Amino acid sequence: MNHSEQATFDIGIEQTQKVLDDAISHLNSTFARKLDKWDQAEDYVTQIAQEAGSAHNLYTHNVTAFKSASNAMVVDLSKMNMGDFLGEAKKVMGALDVLQQVHPFVGVAILAFKAVVNLELTRRDNDRKVGLVLAQACDMMTMLLQLKDISDPDIVGPRGNIRGRLDRVLNGIKQDIEDCGNAIDKYYKSKFMVKLFRSSHWASEFLQVCNSFSQRMQDLQLALNIRTTLRVDIAIDRLDKLIRTQTDREVRFEKEVQMRGGREKCLESEEKLAELLKIAEQWEGRPQNKAHADTSTSKHTSKNASASLDASLLYELRTPLRNLLDENRALFMFKLDTQTSDIKDAIKDSETRIMWAVNSRFRRVKDPHLRYIWKEMKWTTSVKTLYFIAELHDYYVNRFSRLRHDAPPPEAASDAPSLVLRVPSPTPTISVMSDSEGEDRDLLAVDPTYHELPSVDPADKWCLKYLSVFYVPSLSEGFDGDANGLVSIREVNNFTSAMPLGWTLPKALAYWAAGWRVDSQYYHSRIEQVLNSMIYAQVDALPENRGCIAIYLSSYGIDLIKRLVRSLAELGSEDSDLDLAQLTARRREAQEETLATKLNIVKYEIDSKDSIKLFGSGRIENFLLPLLYLVIRRHLQIMKLASTVILVERELESATQTILNILEGVFLRVEQLEGAFLSYIMIMMVFLLSPPQNHFVSRETIQK
Repeated sequence: MNHSEQATFDIGIEQTQKVLDDAISHLNSTFARKLDKWDQAEDYVTQIAQEAGSAHNLYTHNVTAFKSASNAMVVDLSKMNMGDFLGEAKKVMGALDVLQQVHPFVGVAILAFKAVVNLELTRRDNDRKVGLVLAQACDMMTMLLQLKDISDPDIVGPRGNIRGRLDRVLNGIKQDIEDCGNAIDKYYKSKFMVKLFRSSHWASEFLQVCNSFSQRMQDLQLALNIRTTLRVDIAIDRLDKLIRTQTDREVRFEKEVQMRGGREKCLESEEKLAELLKIAEQWEGRPQNKAHADTSTSKHTSKNASASLDASLLYELRTPLRNLLDENRALFMFKLDTQTSDIKDAIKDSETRIMWAVNSRFRRVKDPHLRYIWKEMKWTTSVKTLYFIAELHDYYVNRFSRLRHDAPPPEAASDAPSLVLRVPSPTPTISVMSDSEGEDRDLLAVDPTYHELPSVDPADKWCLKYLSVFYVPSLSEGFDGDANGLVSIREVNNFTSAMPLGWTLPKALAYWAAGWRVDSQYYHSRIEQVLNSMIYAQVDALPENRGCIAIYLSSYGIDLIKRLVRSLAELGSEDSDLDLAQLTARRREAQEETLATKLNIVKYEIDSKDSIKLFGSGRIENFLLPLLYLVIRRHLQIMKLASTVILVERELESATQTILNILEGVFLRVEQLEGAFLSYIMIMMVFLLSPPQNHFVSRETIQK
């Protein structure tokens, strides 16, 4: 082989080698990419397996809840009372809570269901027909528990993904539950005679709700691809028989109606309706819960109802049930939204408590100033009210005096000059949770900001005069809501959470010390002005309207309002404090705006004493006067229209009932305070009459 041929041969070998190298490199890279994809697929499978395992573990740990819920309806409904229905509903709610943790998207239906059940749980008197409807609702919600066997509802199958099919069904379930809750709410608000007279109408309405639930159950079966036969549904014909079964009273009342010519004849004759009303009232015989007859609004209401057929009763008897339900929907949805919001807040609070469980006690106090005091005084979960107010005074006196002298802040608030009323150093009360000083030091080392002294606004110095000994009772009431002589971390956080937006703690303390008295006198004069204007409105009203206005003005509720506002104490030196006046005026404007928005939603109708809590949290005295003022001001506007328009008689009847329902909430609060006071007196009597060697134990009992 010559030199030329050798060179050509070498080039060929090099080219061949290069091609082989390129091919091998391409194969290696392709194989590597496939390996990466396989690894990714393996990781994805592992992740899915872990998620499924986590869900499985969650279900395993809550297997009792699921078994209880699944077996909830496998009982004879005819033998169940209302307590049994509500007990089974609680079991279903417990299982649904677990399900929602794994599949949050089902919460849209679960929240509505829980809100309706919670509203039923808060009622004092429950009806068995309502229990049967809730049983069907529980049965429907139990179908959702089949999701526990599905690890990923987003997996696409031959008929689309499960979640996509479920979303439509869940929205329908939410709507059906809202319709169910609205019907139940209106049923409970109906007068006893209306329930008797229209018992067949209500039975048909409840059966229609149950039929809707049954249809949703079939939709759920299709959405979940459930091919096996599950014993989770209640036969509609069985429910039909149970719901349509009349009580002894309903059977007897129906005979009375037929003796007078039937429903249509009775509706045409107010004389026959008055006879039936008298019979219904004799049968109702509901006991009164008030200890004093002269202060019972419910007795007065019953006495008025016995006098004659009122316009609101005639309206409920003659108006189609569907129209009544439509009119009630706005108020019920307001209740339901509030209840749903409370459930969400409760979930957040439980999460917060879990986080607090690993922290030091003082860290649970939200306000930085109160947290600093709590830390420096080494208080536990609660402290005696007098000690708390004294330390609060000392803290702010010290802070503002340091600002005046332009000096650095003190090392501890306990070194400051004390309140005029001297008290000994407090002994920490018994704590629910215990932690060590070492744990506190570890937590402070992690977050050194808790060592810092929070700043104060020099413009708040005027508030300091309202932290004196003369205002200790008012300040104590602001924090110690249950009047047990102790201020807890929960009560402190409730106080600061209720502060209007933009307020500092000194401003809130000044309001609770004296500002509320300024507000009381303001509403005293405004309410008196409105009541006086109503008298002039009665004179200017059309003759056809003067009768119903006269009944309103002579009602028991108006008399109670007069007695309430005229019992308010006169103002002292607070009347001339411009800073305090401006503070209370801003708070009134904000509070009235909030209350007016809510009242507009419900058309200024408060249908029961239980609905009062929808207008404000905490004690009723925090919003009672502005609520009464806005309500009767609206009634005055109606009376002014009476000079040109003939009013519907039930308009002012509903207005009178709204006032009575508000005042019923006042009586409940008075009873609560009476009970707390009597309990305190009994404890003190036991303490004073017991031998001296037992006094220490009695003090521990009081603290607990």
